[in-house]
Amino acid sequence: MTAPLPRGSRPVPGGPLATGATVLRAGVQTTVQDAGRRVRALGVPAGGAADPVARRLANALVGNAADAAGLEVTLGGPTVLFHEAALVSLCGAPFDATLDGVPFPLWRAVPVQAGQTLTVGGTARGLRALLAVRGGLHGHEVFGSRATDLRAGFGGLEGRALRPGDHLTWAPLPARAARRAFIAPEVRTPVGPRHELRVLGTGDLTDDLRAALLDRPFTVSPQADRMGARLSESVAAPRDPARPSLPNVPGLLQLPPDGRPILLLPDAGTHGGYPTPLVVIRADLPRLGQLRPGDTLTLREVSRQDAHAAHLAQDRALRQAEWSLAQ
Repeated sequence: MTAPLPRGSRPVPGGPLATGATVLRAGVQTTVQDAGRRVRALGVPAGGAADPVARRLANALVGNAADAAGLEVTLGGPTVLFHEAALVSLCGAPFDATLDGVPFPLWRAVPVQAGQTLTVGGTARGLRALLAVRGGLHGHEVFGSRATDLRAGFGGLEGRALRPGDHLTWAPLPARAARRAFIAPEVRTPVGPRHELRVLGTGDLTDDLRAALLDRPFTVSPQADRMGARLSESVAAPRDPARPSLPNVPGLLQLPPDGRPILLLPDAGTHGGYPTPLVVIRADLPRLGQLRPGDTLTLREVSRQDAHAAHLAQDRALRQAEWSLAQ
């Protein structure tokens, strides 16, 4: 089923639509994502791009607002035929990409002409990237966001991943020349294959769990999606049948009965009954979006003061990059 045609679109006799772009190949799991929702009190996950750093920088490169919607590419990307000129950028994991067969540079604003085809292939490291188009992608807005919630089935393109034949459109903005901007590597989200995640302890963290979870290697299992990434190694999980369901947030580490930890991602449910002894600090949340099956990680406990300082430093660097690109 193809997404409904937006107002103003018109088919060309014997040819494709005259505006926007057509998806020729959908990729492994390509979804419309933005900054997500803020209605967790209603039991709705925040959602949004799993790597918010890539989202902000991709949008900044093409002159969009930081929360504009783009395409989140996972593991293998789409092929898109453009019917009108656009300014696009691709930020995140180092995906192979070509524009009409010519290598397409990441971390750059690149002009695309009507009739050209952008192909995003695979990546050997990391998992996700954000493809931004100047103007921001249209999509079904739910609770103030166009982010696709695959489990609930809303947002983006009818709450689902892209399919061949889908039609993409974006808001018109004045043309902007592509600038030869440079995004410093230290601002980008590291993509592995080895990760160190800084964490804070919660009320569930006991001395036994601290010894079992911290400063030891874990492996990301194939059971990884936008809801969470399960780790392969197990630890002794505490059992409390009377434990109530408590609020969850992205970054929490859950311990289910089998003892294999789960790191929660943006689409995780808002409540759960498993123990949650650790939570990844805000500055390291983007790294969760790049966890790839087979990657290794360690968890290192830090103080709340260190966590706050890391968030301020990261946000300051991103704001500086966004300001520089806006000049």
